[in-house]
Amino acid sequence: MGRPRKPLDAIADAKVVRARLKDKNLKGWERQRLQAVLLGLGKVLSLPQIAEEVGASARSIGNWFELFRNGGVECLLVRKPKVTGPASWLDKDTEEQLKAELEKGGWRRAEDARVWLEKKLGRPLGLMVTYKYLGKCEARLKVPRPSHQKKDPAKVEAFRSELCDRLHELQVVPNTSVHLWISDEMRFGLQPVTRRMWTLRGIDLVAPVNPRYQWGYTYGALEVSTGSAEFLHTDGVSLEASRCFLDQIGRSAPEAVHIVIQDGAGFHHVDGDPNLPANVRVIHLPPYSPELNPVEQLWDIIKDQICNRVWADLEKLTDAINAVLSNYWSTPEKVLSLIGDGYLRSNLNGSYPNVLAA
Repeated sequence: MGRPRKPLDAIADAKVVRARLKDKNLKGWERQRLQAVLLGLGKVLSLPQIAEEVGASARSIGNWFELFRNGGVECLLVRKPKVTGPASWLDKDTEEQLKAELEKGGWRRAEDARVWLEKKLGRPLGLMVTYKYLGKCEARLKVPRPSHQKKDPAKVEAFRSELCDRLHELQVVPNTSVHLWISDEMRFGLQPVTRRMWTLRGIDLVAPVNPRYQWGYTYGALEVSTGSAEFLHTDGVSLEASRCFLDQIGRSAPEAVHIVIQDGAGFHHVDGDPNLPANVRVIHLPPYSPELNPVEQLWDIIKDQICNRVWADLEKLTDAINAVLSNYWSTPEKVLSLIGDGYLRSNLNGSYPNVLAA
């Protein structure tokens, strides 16, 4: 037999409970507490039964009853502030400095950030607190894109801003339909491509491999205005292979002039080369600037599809690559999503009216 419950209405506040429950502006937690006390005043239900009725724990009901006994409704409807733990050591100034360091991308591990924070704050700091502060700054662990040390950022920015002038300098005959393309090549082969996979903690993933030295190449070009796409598989890269691909681009609309933006590789033609197709002009990207070429994104998509598998031969691998490419040569919207609304389209729109695909 349970011990008798202490008298609940120690200060004769039962009438106030009933009156307050008629208030339509009560908050949910206030109504819940008042209903629990009202059921307790009835002396019929046990604490577990009252808890079930109002949707709280029996321990909470007991705490509410104690508040009511000691101070009535006024004490019952006072909510204690939540305990939030000790004040953060990360002041606003240090937080801004931490964000500035994160923008530089110089830390590979949280431990590096922890050491820096310890020096700035002048106190020992654990990794868990470090992760908390990194999260507060919305820091993320990312794989950096490789960038060649010889890249000249000034030339990259100049190309972005001056492309419109470069298009004008080609002096295309007025009223000629002009198609603007961005082009690149990808090497593929039977050397395995390994990418990360989801799994459970503690599980060591294994990807099957069978390395062989057989290679193929894919030329690709995306049209900036219409979202057209052209692709060509070859055994290698050379001036002859590049000429074949430019011929293919030129034949896609023989009546138009095709301006092809590509890198300055040795197997690429320069503008004015007599071996170029008559309706093709060329503009070279600055050296070591793959971020200017959206075709690079397409190669990443392909590698995601062919990774972590052993391919029997180049023919089957090529079929798998074509399955991905077919989504782009048949769906202009996908091509335009790769190009985006960046410098290529803005310069296209800012150039003279005939630099528009028919």
